[in-house]
Amino acid sequence: MSEREQEALAWFVRFRGELTAKDREDFAHWLAANPANQAALAEMETLWARVEAPSARLAVEEALALQHLLDRMDAQPERRTFGFRFTWAMACLCLVLLTGGVWLERPHLLQDLFTADAVTVRGERRLVALSDGSSALLDADSAIAIDYGRRERRVTLLRGAAFFSVVSIGPPFIVTAAGGETRVLGTRFEVRLSAEDVTVTVSEGKVTVQPSGHSATTFRHGQQIRYGPLGVSEVQVADLDTAFAWQQGRLIFYRARLSEVMETVGRYRPGRIVIFDDQVAERRITGSFSADDPDAALDSLQAIVGFRRDTIAGRLVIIR
Repeated sequence: MSEREQEALAWFVRFRGELTAKDREDFAHWLAANPANQAALAEMETLWARVEAPSARLAVEEALALQHLLDRMDAQPERRTFGFRFTWAMACLCLVLLTGGVWLERPHLLQDLFTADAVTVRGERRLVALSDGSSALLDADSAIAIDYGRRERRVTLLRGAAFFSVVSIGPPFIVTAAGGETRVLGTRFEVRLSAEDVTVTVSEGKVTVQPSGHSATTFRHGQQIRYGPLGVSEVQVADLDTAFAWQQGRLIFYRARLSEVMETVGRYRPGRIVIFDDQVAERRITGSFSADDPDAALDSLQAIVGFRRDTIAGRLVIIR
């Protein structure tokens, strides 16, 4: 951030607390000193309004709550001891840091602890052996829940992507993702869950996909289908080398939206990537990047698209 943006952010946070008459006077002088100050403050207000993650808002709101608490403590009579104030301030500060840290590093912490049976963290790929001899290769930052019964072998993809190698012995094998089902007997295929839709790509054999509220579609090796809130796509020919490149540590995109690209790259680096410009998010990207060096991928994407990028504490990347 520039010095002006840092000042605007400081005033934005401070102004949501309790201001003294001197604070308001200083703020008015800062605002009138340069028209760019008002523009910078307006930009901060816009960024705040557009933050979609509830946990991100919570982190900031907790910081504001801490400021309110300290303001009230300052106004209290001196009968409160320094030790009491310090203890409460540190407790609030720890809550702020914990909330922000979870949002940055482990936003799916509760899901990982209470719902998932197998999890990968960012930058990790892991082969999960299933009890029937089948396996699931999890992409980075992915999670599955496993529920095997006598009548069906069911796996729920909670987030991310998994490449399944399924043995044909036993009841039907079903993968649930975003309300839709992919049903097989014995085959190799991938299910990928993004913020917008689910993509099913078949490497070997055939599968039957039935999204919620839609009829079933059967397709086979070298084909894929997408489904989501906007409906179900036609069966398409898949570029398997591109679709499965992540298994060899490459991220390959062909005319993919930058928002999708950043969602994938974000699975391979600590922290979060947030895009605040809708036009930038819709830019189409074609390229090949190393999954093992996500920051180099960000550098290349910035050179291609020309977006503005700010990195805070090496973790939070803001693109606009």
